[in-house]
Amino acid sequence: MFANIRRKASSKDAILNRFIIALAIVLLLSFLLAFFYIPIIRIFEYSFSSETENIGLILKEIITDKVNLYALGFTFLQAFASTIICLILGLPAGYFLAKYDFKGKKLLINLLTVPFVLPPIVVLAGFLVTYGNSGWVNTIWQSVTNSTTPLISIFGTIEGVVLAHVFYNISVIIRLTIPAWESVDYDQVEVSRTLGASKYRIFRKIIRPQIMNSVIAASLLVFIYTFNSFAIVLKLANPTYKTIEVLIYRSVQVSHDYTQASFLALLQLILNSIVIILYIFFDRKSRQIAEGKESNLKTDRFQFRNQEWRKIVRNLGVIFFLMLIGLFTFLPILAVIIRSFIPDKAGNSVFYGYQEFFSNKVVSVLNANPLTLLGNTLWIATISTLITLILSLLIVFILRSRYQSIRRYKTSKTESLISYLIILPMATSSITLATGVYLQYRGSAIFDSAVWVFIIVSHVIISVPFATRTILAAYNRIDVELMNVASTLGASRSRVFRKIVFPMIYKGIIVGGLFSFAISLGEFGATYFLARDEFKTLSIGIYDSISSQTLQIPLAMASLLIIITLLCFYAIHKLGEIELKV
Repeated sequence: MFANIRRKASSKDAILNRFIIALAIVLLLSFLLAFFYIPIIRIFEYSFSSETENIGLILKEIITDKVNLYALGFTFLQAFASTIICLILGLPAGYFLAKYDFKGKKLLINLLTVPFVLPPIVVLAGFLVTYGNSGWVNTIWQSVTNSTTPLISIFGTIEGVVLAHVFYNISVIIRLTIPAWESVDYDQVEVSRTLGASKYRIFRKIIRPQIMNSVIAASLLVFIYTFNSFAIVLKLANPTYKTIEVLIYRSVQVSHDYTQASFLALLQLILNSIVIILYIFFDRKSRQIAEGKESNLKTDRFQFRNQEWRKIVRNLGVIFFLMLIGLFTFLPILAVIIRSFIPDKAGNSVFYGYQEFFSNKVVSVLNANPLTLLGNTLWIATISTLITLILSLLIVFILRSRYQSIRRYKTSKTESLISYLIILPMATSSITLATGVYLQYRGSAIFDSAVWVFIIVSHVIISVPFATRTILAAYNRIDVELMNVASTLGASRSRVFRKIVFPMIYKGIIVGGLFSFAISLGEFGATYFLARDEFKTLSIGIYDSISSQTLQIPLAMASLLIIITLLCFYAIHKLGEIELKV
């Protein structure tokens, strides 16, 4: 009798579970369909339709246009150069951070991630103060050498663009290669060394094959981030140096050539999709190689007493290299904060920028009230984070809600399809997304009266991969056997979730939310494309005023964004690790 009751309860629970999964799929796909797939389809329509009969001639002109070809070449060149330099600096830094153990190591690794989610315009402000013609580095150089020629010129040069991209993305290489260095089988290395193999041969035959997939995956991730760069190129590069992203923006907002903009967006989407597919392939291979392995890397500590001189020199060299990486990473951030207290004009106080910010009045250099910009930034980021977490939890629930046995999850074609549909938005840049939204919804009542809805949606689509990844990382640590035993003993799905799942993943949810909040604070491309005056954020205010003679005000706003971001990362550091993979 009790067995029959239990079977009936289990059957009802299974039906309810299938209903919830179906509802989650419908909600998720409805959101993606309305705000991603339909806008992308609109881009396709504009790419291959025109009021002119000979659309083929128009496309030929777009493809063979020298400006477009140059933009495509420059986009590849700066992305490739940025990726190579990130590898040159990031690979050894990742190895040293894996090999050496010291106090504050985890905090340092997390802090190295801060530039990755800083607003691009804050990076630009930092580079202006640090490496600009009147920046700290050039000022010191000119005073020491008595020269009028700056050591580094970041404006109007490809070098400035690449330098900013390296600052922005070196943490990706460092964080994604640390696990690769840790997963190398160092027993094989020791055996080969004992047998007389050279260091080069050991690296080529043993180490390189084990880390190569992770290195390629990290490189592809950096490449796609720099390939889709917008704000840095828009501000630092001269008009000759245009990326596809900048060209799409100018085609829509300046020349109103929607056919060209759509075709370029479609071309970028195809190229991004290829890179994303390759990234997923190599990331999956790296996971397969590392699966089941326990790290046998013997970590060292920096010791100088009773050590031979070679080891002392090596330790000093490692410390010096890590200090250079830290200096390169943190100097522009510190420069923004310190420079915000240095008066631009006689009579200004050290707190002039902050006084103007909190004065609750319209500031002339911004043509806006700074507190309004702060309010817009915070409420957009808050709503975006809440929606991101809801969608991310739906994704996790769909992908991890069913398990067949104690040993493995049950997968299906439906889940594989959902995974693929979720991955596709990763291949879309913020400007391409904004272009599709603009072409699809411009002129509609909601776009005219509530464009903030589309700004929030763009932030959500950008943040979802990161939040989902963080929550999945927490979910995957749950012992599946525990859930199966609880289910076998008659526990309902809701009880399993409340008693087992949620206590294991709530930190991942909080970390994912904090990371999404920080990303939303720093999102610039889609916001700049779509925002009107009443919905401008701090990032746009900084961009509009960074070229003015009064730097204290934009730098004060940039400092506030840095502080908020650092607070988010302090909380993340206390709660757990950051997942940079998407």
